[in-house]
Amino acid sequence: MSSKQGSHLFVLIHGLWGTPQHMGSLRESFQQYIDPSENAIFLLPSQNSKFKTFDGIEVLGYRALLEICQYIRRHNDLKECSDHKRITRISIIGYSLGGLVARFVVGKMFTECQEYFSGIEPVLFLTMASPHLGIRFFNPSKSILRTILDPTMTILGSNALGKSGRELFIANRYNDILITLSEGEFIDGLAKFKYRTVCANVKNDRTVAFYTAFITNHDPFIDTQNSVNYTFETNIPGNGYGFSLPKIVDLTKLDPKNKHIVEEKSLSLNAKLKLYVLLPCLFLVIFPIALLVNISGTIYRHFATIKYRKMIRDGNLPNKFREKVGISDRLEAYVSTTYESILKENESGNDDLEEDGDFIQSGETYVQSTSKISNGIKSEDDKWDAFIQKYSSIVSEKNTWYKSFNDLPFDNKRMTILENLSSLEWIRVPIYVKALNAHGSIIARRGIDEDTQPTSLASIQFVGQLVSYLVSTN
Repeated sequence: MSSKQGSHLFVLIHGLWGTPQHMGSLRESFQQYIDPSENAIFLLPSQNSKFKTFDGIEVLGYRALLEICQYIRRHNDLKECSDHKRITRISIIGYSLGGLVARFVVGKMFTECQEYFSGIEPVLFLTMASPHLGIRFFNPSKSILRTILDPTMTILGSNALGKSGRELFIANRYNDILITLSEGEFIDGLAKFKYRTVCANVKNDRTVAFYTAFITNHDPFIDTQNSVNYTFETNIPGNGYGFSLPKIVDLTKLDPKNKHIVEEKSLSLNAKLKLYVLLPCLFLVIFPIALLVNISGTIYRHFATIKYRKMIRDGNLPNKFREKVGISDRLEAYVSTTYESILKENESGNDDLEEDGDFIQSGETYVQSTSKISNGIKSEDDKWDAFIQKYSSIVSEKNTWYKSFNDLPFDNKRMTILENLSSLEWIRVPIYVKALNAHGSIIARRGIDEDTQPTSLASIQFVGQLVSYLVSTN
């Protein structure tokens, strides 16, 4: 196959408490499966790591967008960058909170940065385990424990994770950016992409429930307390999966009357002793330490972002961004990596964005795909087409499964978000990953090695081949 004109930029955005390295497994999968003719290059934004992810979606979004604009400028300005290598296509992938940051970026790409992106074709928008409808706990069984625990976790989550936490829980009218992201320029930006895809964990995701990652108000797994029997797709497209096929749940075959038969197993004396030791350690030591760390991070980022929040309130942040992007390296002060640089700006009393030299272009962050691995993928267009067609209309009242499970009791804000996002077509993929924490395992967040769960590896391989197929049909 002859090379396409220009390069295809893939932007991979990590989630809460994350680092660019968390997206490394996805990047490796893309490098393996995407055809070299696509001229794929990869950007893993690095200025929103760790505690900075507490700063709120708008600040995170502008930081990520600045990195993307700077990368495009620097890439296209290279002497060795011929017309053949200039960036002409873009795909954006977000994981967890990174999916919401990606939606902010998409909305601003074609408005405040239209000069950069007017000649770049948007191809694929993909999120993995992202809370598009925010985070809210539901308790259909009316469990007494959950009745106490869920409000407690909501209070902690919306106060111990900074502004980002308040926005994820849609705490109040000052933190309803998720509604904004489903309207106006943001929904228009999403509509420009040829493909929009979401992947959601059906079980064991301790952070992002199925319904919010899948963009639906029907959750068979919450509705049945995860007792419904799974049926997996048998005709999975792609190949070379190794130890396990991807576990894609066939939602059309879910039946609320068909449930697991759970055998009650009595714990051994040794297991009981471990449980009696671990639980007190968890609640009396580990949990308080984790809470203290998160609260400390929230306080730290509150003071570190005073200037940004003031600019947002005054409406100056978008104007400053629009004024400075692409004009001068002084813009790099916006992505200042240390608290000290923010203090320095405040002390100087200068509202302009001054050069601080803290921006670092990491060799691990900006990576060009040079993979020439022969992946042996055979032509399976019919299988991929059938899969994509099925999962592009999987959330529909025409499907029996959709009518078989109860609606979740959404509030007006979440219904608004759902209705707005549902006005677009999405490829929705329900994935089962057998892991204690499927939220991290869906992207093999810790990297791929001999200890990686087979279903986690298969998930990564499937997504890599899905992305390869979608961008190849562009």
